Amino acid sequence: SFSIFPGEIVALVGASGSGKTTTGLAGLGLLSESLRVTSGRILFEGQDLLSVPEAGMREVRGRKIAVVFQEPLYAFDPLFTVGSQIEEVLEVHFHLKASERKNRALELLGRCGIDDTERVYRSYPHQLSGGLRQRAMIAQALSGEPQLIIADEPTSSIDVTLQARVLELFQELRRDLKISILLITHDLG
Repeated sequence: SFSIFPGEIVALVGASGSGKTTTGLAGLGLLSESLRVTSGRILFEGQDLLSVPEAGMREVRGRKIAVVFQEPLYAFDPLFTVGSQIEEVLEVHFHLKASERKNRALELLGRCGIDDTERVYRSYPHQLSGGLRQRAMIAQALSGEPQLIIADEPTSSIDVTLQARVLELFQELRRDLKISILLITHDLG
């Protein structure tokens, strides 16, 4: 078992196939249909997430707990622009007007170290480099203003320079926004 306190980064480190991702996604009800939790509890704000019905989980996912997936190329929907996918979270959780959603999406992309925010906003996931996609995925995770981000191998598909930048970004988010982060990785370094 482990606990994550507000503003804390906890790393869940283990070999490939050891269940790190399964552990991270279990509380959000994001396991494949062939898997289920048979015992234990996953507490968030005093509530066992394993007992929350699907309708209630929609309020938790993205808004209270967000996920940065290992490979954003497959996590983003290829049929929609990055900006529209960030805006979707803003519309669902905050009911913002179209202009407000766009401005907030551009702001979040900039917060994640993206210089050409307008281009990234208009791009489809396959049109971006791995590093830009990963930072756009972090921007999408931030769009719900979560208290906890589950970052599943967030640096595995990007080069060493960008890996350092992503890890620095997580430190900034922890420090500036008091976001807790569960960092799932097989790379102890």
